[in-house]
Formats: sequence, C-alpha cells, structure tokens
Amino acid sequence: MSKTKLFEDFEKSSAIDWQNQILKELKDKPFESLATKTPEGISIKPFYHKDNSEGSDFNIQNPSQQLNEALPPRYWANQSKIVVKSEKDANQLALEALNGGAEGIIFVIEKAEIDLESLLKEIQPEYCMVSFESNEPFYPLISQYLNFISARGIDSKRISGFYHCDIIECRDAGIIGINAQDFENIAELIKHADDYPHFKPLCISSNLFHNSGANITHELGLLLSKSVEFFDKLTDLKLELSQIIKSTLFSVGVGSNYFFEIAKLKALKYNLLKIAHAYDSNLKADDIFIHCNTSFRTKSALDFNVNLLRNTNEAMASVLGGCNSLWVQPHDESAGKPSSKTFKRIALNISNILKEESHLDKITDPTKGSYYIENLIKEISTSSWKLFVEFEEDGSYNHHFENGNIHQIIDTDAGKAEQNLWARKHLIIGTNTYQLIGEKISAYLDTEESGKSLEAKRLTSTIEHMRYRIEKLVEEKGETARPMAQILLLGTDPISKAKSDFAYSFLGIAGIGISSENFIKDLDEEIEADKNAKMTVLCYAETPENLDQYITEHEGLVLIAGQEPNEADLQKSGLYACINRNVDAKKFLDQLLKDLRIALV
Repeated sequence: MSKTKLFEDFEKSSAIDWQNQILKELKDKPFESLATKTPEGISIKPFYHKDNSEGSDFNIQNPSQQLNEALPPRYWANQSKIVVKSEKDANQLALEALNGGAEGIIFVIEKAEIDLESLLKEIQPEYCMVSFESNEPFYPLISQYLNFISARGIDSKRISGFYHCDIIECRDAGIIGINAQDFENIAELIKHADDYPHFKPLCISSNLFHNSGANITHELGLLLSKSVEFFDKLTDLKLELSQIIKSTLFSVGVGSNYFFEIAKLKALKYNLLKIAHAYDSNLKADDIFIHCNTSFRTKSALDFNVNLLRNTNEAMASVLGGCNSLWVQPHDESAGKPSSKTFKRIALNISNILKEESHLDKITDPTKGSYYIENLIKEISTSSWKLFVEFEEDGSYNHHFENGNIHQIIDTDAGKAEQNLWARKHLIIGTNTYQLIGEKISAYLDTEESGKSLEAKRLTSTIEHMRYRIEKLVEEKGETARPMAQILLLGTDPISKAKSDFAYSFLGIAGIGISSENFIKDLDEEIEADKNAKMTVLCYAETPENLDQYITEHEGLVLIAGQEPNEADLQKSGLYACINRNVDAKKFLDQLLKDLRIALV
C-alpha cells in the first residue's frame, strides 16, 4: 500500500477563504442572501466549517452497549404495537410479531383488568421488551405485571419495557382529569419498580405537542416544562430526581424534517442534563431513555404509499438522534382504516433494514463531527431552553395550560405550517404536488379542534377535506363528473413549461384533473377540439397580442398561470383569474369549486 499522502499538496481552507470565494461568485448579492430562515426562527447558513462550529459540546454521544458481545454496539428496540381486544388474539399477534423481527411488544390496553397469563402465554419477557400503553392510568395493572414477573422467578434486572401513559398529556387531550392522587400513585409505582432498573413506569411525552402542530423548538421547550412539572410533584413526594429520570420513558414524536429531528433528540438529552444538574443530580446521558414514534402529523391520506418513505426518513432520524426504542406506525393507517397485516410487517421491517442492510447498529454515532447537525443541536437547545425558562419564570406548566398559553403557541405554529402548505412553500408529494388524481379517498376526515384540549391533527387534513368534495362527486356520478382543465402553452420555452407544471399542482390540490397539455405557437392556433373546454389554463412567457380577444370569445373558464399587470381589465373581458404563488390557494380553490357547483362536505 502506498504511503504517499496525496492531500499534502493542497492548502487548508479556512471559513474565511470559503466565504470570500462565495462572495466573489455572488457578485453584488450579500452573503446573508444565501441563509434560510426556518419556522423555528433558526437561520441556516450556506455552509458550516470547523472554524465557526460551536456545537460539538452539545452533541451528546448516542447510547451504546458493550456488555453483550452478541449484540451490536448501537442497539435500539424495534417495537410492534398491538391493541388488546382479546388476550388470546393479542397474544397470537405478539408471537407472530416477535417471530417476524420485533424486539418488543407494546400492548395497548383499554381496560384495567387483563388476564396476564393468557396475554403473555409463551412470551419470555427476559428476552424481549414487554410494554403497555393506555389513554388513562391503569397503575394497578402495571403493579400486577411486575408481581407476575416476580412470581415467575425471573431476574428483575433482565426485564425491560415501559408503561406509556402520560397523565398530563391525557389531561391536555381532554381524556381525563388529574389530581394529587395521580402523582402519589406514580410515586408508589416508581418505588415498586425500583428493583426493575430497565422497566420505565413513568412516561413524559411530547407526542401531543408534535402532532398538534408545535414547531420543533416549541415542542422541546414544552416537553422540558412538563418534565419539570412531573419532577417537582414527585420530588415533593420524597423521590430523588435521579430515581425519577431513571424510571422515566421520554416519548417523542419524530417528523420528516430530517436533520432538525436528529438535532431535536440530541438537544433533549442536553437540556435534560442541564435540568438534572440544577437539581444537584449526577445524572448521565445514558440514564435518559428515549422512545420514538414516527409522526402522525406528517402522514397523508392522499397517495398514502408515500407515507412509507416518510416513515423511513423519520425512523432513520430517530436512530441517528439516539433513540433507545422505536415504533414505526404502519403507513396505511392515515387512510382511516385498521392497518393490514402486510403493512404492519412493512413497518416492522423498516427498523430491521436500518440495522441489517444500512448497518446503523454497527456504529454508535455517525453525527459526531457534523458541523451542520452540531450547530442545529446548539440552536434548538438554546431556543427551547429560552421558552422553558420563560415558562418557569411566569408559572408552572399547568398554569400556562390553564390560561391558554400553550394552546395559543401550538395553534400559531400549526396555522403557519398550514399557510406554508397551501402556499406550496412546504411540498408534500401527493397532497400539494405530484397529486394522484383519480385515487379513491376514504371518507375518514380529521375532526376540527375545539375547546381548551389539544388535538392531534394531520397537516394535510384541510387539503383532504377539499379533495373529498370532488372525489365524493366522482364516487356518486362517475369519473366524467370530475372537473377537467386543458393547458395551452404558447411556445416550448422553460418559463411556459414551469407555469404549466405549477398549474398541474395548483389545480390538483382540489382534485381537478388535466385533460391535455398542448403546445401552440399562438392563440390563433388553438386546438379546435378543446375550444369549448370547461376550463383552460394559458401558460406563456410573453403576453400574446390577442389575449383579450381570446378571453372574450372563449366559452369556458379561462385562467392564466402567472401574473398579469392588467388582470382587472382582463377580468372585465371574461378572465376568471390569474393563478400564481401569491394567490391564496385555499380561498381561491374553495371559490372555484363553488362556482363549479361542487358542494361542501
């Protein structure tokens, strides 16, 4: 092997060198013009360099295991979730999942009394994670499970799992009310589980914040505030903070903003350690247990198979962010139907593929040394900490929930995200771009939020409501009832083509189809067969001379893709409207459907 060092001939480049080269190529534009501002208020630089990277101290290394040589260094539990309707049926499904690659089972329970003998038949809790989830607290059942393990004579240190029930989140969702007795019950359960170091009886979750629409820094800041609410209540009951956190499952929803979600999980650990040190606790990073759930909010009922790609993206971000446990939601659940066996298996296999094919379990932390990610961790950690401190200075988490501050923060974030979706600043395949016109859409639609309760809501739900207006009409009267538009491009130039592509996606938001896309030299050469089309979209680089005449003589609706300075005059001649990025798509398309006499649903 040659020992020649090929890179010795190259001079090292500093951050200033790179910036000077960029300024040279930008000419008259300022360097700041390349920065991108995110909804979180974070400015993304065009490049990152070790000279100005200050985030390495914030990048806490992912958990790794060195005790079991049979396991890879980066281990996370691949979870399968099973709703318990019948203990016998749930047991059969659990065994199938475990044999299919699951390393843990989350039993979703809906009642306080469960036959554990039947539910856990032939399942060996010492070799897999056994966890429970509910929307209201069933603490006696968890105590019963721990007693069940003890009666079997299994070493308590070999038992791993958790109880996924955040009572404050259940309260925030309007499911239950809480009082001091609930925290006393949690304290007793933590004491009961003290001999089970790998079983987490307390859950603190950010899933509702995430799925209700909070941006990343607000989600994390609210989670920190809620965590301190739990810590204060439980330390008042004579529990040590280290004991509390070691007994806690931090459950986090992970969205599709890949690098930001990685940084969010890292920032969570960093800030939790800051809080622990404020309590004089010598907590270690590996004492923090994070369970990740792929996002409900990012999924769409439109072209729902794209959800598989979103799940993969979110699962990978979870792993690189340092999760200890991962549940991937089957990607067909957004279509409003119970997930099929096939889709459950696909969801389970995502985590398996990340391990067995992508080998993400063979390296502890690929994010170390990434200047971009480490700067994001610092930015998110700092911004979320600022919100947390503001909350603490002005009252507890409960105080801010009761006076509506939390609801207002999340509603504002959700509103901005919805605006960006309709404006197509945030593109979601199948929803506001590259739509699959003609697909069948389930009648399942999210309900509107009401009252003081927070509610998980998919970002795409408002567009789905609009799409369903046309799809319901088509379902009743056939595909011929679908409103269609022809697109006429005056020339083959790239500007006309770009406007045509915009029209496809813009009208596709409402489910309006495109019957044809034709290139013509001028409006006099309009294709005769389409002259009486119900809707025509004109795309051109330069305004044609006879545009006014064409609009006057055309019998169908005429739209122009792009902007026209004399739009008002053209509307007097019969122009319906100009469509462009400055148009309020939600308002415009709603009015268009009304003018086409397509009813509300």
